[in-house]
Order: sequence, then structure tokens, then C-alpha cells
Amino acid sequence: MGYKHLSILDRFPDKSEILIALMARNSEFLGMCEDHEECMKALRYWARSNEPDSDGRVKEYCDLVRQLEEEIIEAVADLEL
Repeated sequence: MGYKHLSILDRFPDKSEILIALMARNSEFLGMCEDHEECMKALRYWARSNEPDSDGRVKEYCDLVRQLEEEIIEAVADLEL
């Protein structure tokens, strides 16, 4: 499978090998990484938006991205112990 397009790999390039390995063998982990990608897309959209609620949406997606990154890195750290 091609995971190279996922933004989580850009965010943590030093962990790319283990991230790809985890995505390949763990569908739940892959789902978290795909959720991260979708949140990043939404964040980019709302950051460019002039809609009245765009600031709130940007904050919401920043929080979601941060939470997903914490979960993803925690999963990686558990394997690296």
C-alpha cells in the first residue's frame, strides 16, 4: 500500500519507517493516520476560509490534529520500549 501521501509522515519524518510498518499491519492505527489526514485537509480549508465561524473551526481542527498526533506517537512509543 502507498502511505507516502499521509501528512503524518511529513509531521514525523524521523518515525516514518515505524509509522508505515504500523499502518501496514494495524488497521486501527491506519485509521488514526487517515483521520489525521482528513483533519489536516479540513484545517487547511478552514484556515483559508472567510466564513464567520472559520476561527472556531480552525481551533477545533487544531485540537483534533494535536490529539491524534499524541495518540499516534504514544502508539509508536509503546512499540519502541
